[in-house]
Amino acid sequence: MARTESNTELTLGAVCPAFELECVLCDKALGRDDIYAGPDDPYNRKGLLVAFVSVHCPFVKHMEVAFTALAKKYAGEIATVCICSNDEIAFPEDGPEGMREQGKRLGWDKGTDICTIPYLQDSSQETAREFHAACTPDLYLFDQDRKLVYHAQFDRTRPYRESDGKAGVERHPEIHQAAHGADLEEAIKNLIAGNAPLEHQVPSLGCNIKWK
Repeated sequence: MARTESNTELTLGAVCPAFELECVLCDKALGRDDIYAGPDDPYNRKGLLVAFVSVHCPFVKHMEVAFTALAKKYAGEIATVCICSNDEIAFPEDGPEGMREQGKRLGWDKGTDICTIPYLQDSSQETAREFHAACTPDLYLFDQDRKLVYHAQFDRTRPYRESDGKAGVERHPEIHQAAHGADLEEAIKNLIAGNAPLEHQVPSLGCNIKWK
C-alpha cells in the first residue's frame, strides 16, 4: 500500500465524466444519468457525489460508516454512487463478492428502483482514468449541472495502524479519531446553499488505486 493524495487533474468546474458500469448490488448496468439526471432529476436533488473506494483499504474502512451516514443524511439533496476500480486479479478481496458484502453490510443495497448507494465495478479502470482518480477514498462532488465543485478529503481524520505504532508515530487526538466527514459535509451544505465552490480544499489521502 502506498499513501497517495488525490490530484487536481479533473479541475473544478469540469463536467462529470459519463460512465455506465455494473452495480454489484442490484445486478444491472447503471449510467451516470440513471443515478443523477442533473437539472432534470425527478427528485430535484442538487448534485452528485462520486466516491472511488475499495474493500480492503484501511483508509476506506476508517470512514465507510461515517460516509454512509452522511450520504443517507443528505440523500434527499445529493445522489451518491461508489465505484471500485482496483485490479481484482491482484486484489481478489476487491472483486464483486467482496464489494457486495461490503455494500450490504453498510446498507447501500436498500432501495426501490435502484440501490440507495449504487456500488459499481470498474473492471476496465477506464472510468477511474476518466476521473483521474488516484486513491481510495477519492471523492468528487458535482453540482446540479454536473460541474465539479469539491474534490478533496472526507475529513482530517486518519486511521492509526499497527505499522504507525511500529514506526513511532504518536496518536494525534484530532487526527487519529473516528471519522466524521466534516469537510465533505461543509462542501455539501455549501452546494445546497447555492454558494461558489469552497476555496480551501485539502486533498484526500488514501491507498493508491491498484492499477493493472
